[in-house]
Amino acid sequence: MFGRMVEQIRYFALRYMVADMPPLSPGERWRSFIGALLGLAVAGLLVIWLPLPGAHRWLIAPVGASAVILFALPHSPLAQPWSVLGGYFAATLAAVVSSYILPTPALASVAAVAGCVWLMTRFRCLHPPGGALAFLIVFEGAHSPDQLLQNFVIVGINALVLLLAALFVNNLILRRRYPHCRAAPPANPHRTLDAPPISRTGLSNQDLRAAVQKVDTFLDIQDNDLLSVYNFAVDHAFERHLGLRCGDVMARDIVTIEFAAELQEAWTLLRAYKVHALPVIDRASRRLLGIVTVADFLRQIDATRMSSLAEKIQGLLRRSPGVTSEKAEVVGQIMTVNPYAVTAETSVVEVVKKLSDAGLHHVPVVDEKQRVIGMLTQSDLIAALYKHVALERSLAGAAQSVASDAFALPVV
Repeated sequence: MFGRMVEQIRYFALRYMVADMPPLSPGERWRSFIGALLGLAVAGLLVIWLPLPGAHRWLIAPVGASAVILFALPHSPLAQPWSVLGGYFAATLAAVVSSYILPTPALASVAAVAGCVWLMTRFRCLHPPGGALAFLIVFEGAHSPDQLLQNFVIVGINALVLLLAALFVNNLILRRRYPHCRAAPPANPHRTLDAPPISRTGLSNQDLRAAVQKVDTFLDIQDNDLLSVYNFAVDHAFERHLGLRCGDVMARDIVTIEFAAELQEAWTLLRAYKVHALPVIDRASRRLLGIVTVADFLRQIDATRMSSLAEKIQGLLRRSPGVTSEKAEVVGQIMTVNPYAVTAETSVVEVVKKLSDAGLHHVPVVDEKQRVIGMLTQSDLIAALYKHVALERSLAGAAQSVASDAFALPVV
């Protein structure tokens, strides 16, 4: 009997009382602690140095609640600058109007908090400490015009110094981006208005907004963060089901070129093997130094000359006589340095995203000593994904067919 009662209490507590919130990592807990400590110290020093009216030489009480949000939840919509400034202003305005209209502080405080909530939700500046601020202003009993103006000045200065402290501590000390601005849409490497291929399908911000409207409640997460969480979850699930690594897909018998090779040699290899890129390696260590592509050759061509493309390429490939030259002569002069490279253990999912976002077509595969051991192209990835999906579908269809045959009833 006692054990069953304990179990029921535990079930009730987990369902109705304990928030389903993932715990912060130890590092993030310490950063939040240090942020609140230093942030309030900086804000307090700023208030002491500023010429505030009257005896208000220290932070007002609601700033403590705001510090919890700004330094423990800096990515929350509640912690953004407009939420803090707008929430504080809405609370002050609601408290001032309520104090004028209603005679007793008890009634005025209730109306002030309700009005504060309406203003914050109406103007999208929800900040919970605003409710405490509205209470504080009403019960201070400041009803004269001078006192009301003084309240606005004090609240405004407190909000500003707190935001300055949050900017300083989060960005320069804790190395956390604040404010958490809306992410710019991913740039198209081809300089067109189309989004990268991987961003054209799946969920969009419009889909998330529509879903949130269906839920019809406040979610303490920004659209871009929610979209990032979804994409990370999809990538993790896809990688878990797919399980392919670059070593499973890459071409191993590849053509390379040395740093000091002449341009004519590299161009001949590109044409002979019908490839569009060659890894550039060091002669002694065979380590990856760069990658040379057809696009690298075309960038060296003078587009202002009135001649055919073939003549321009021939002029580039022709070795200049003498000791000096005004044009590139060896592969190392035109190659792309520090190219994106992967290892044999890198997940195919990671490479797919990189190829889509950066507009790459070829990725060298290196070992632990940065020596080239393979090459990965878009064609390799497409073929591997097609084979995997086709095999998975065929196996699923075969299993369904076997199950249907096993449970089929004979017709009498």
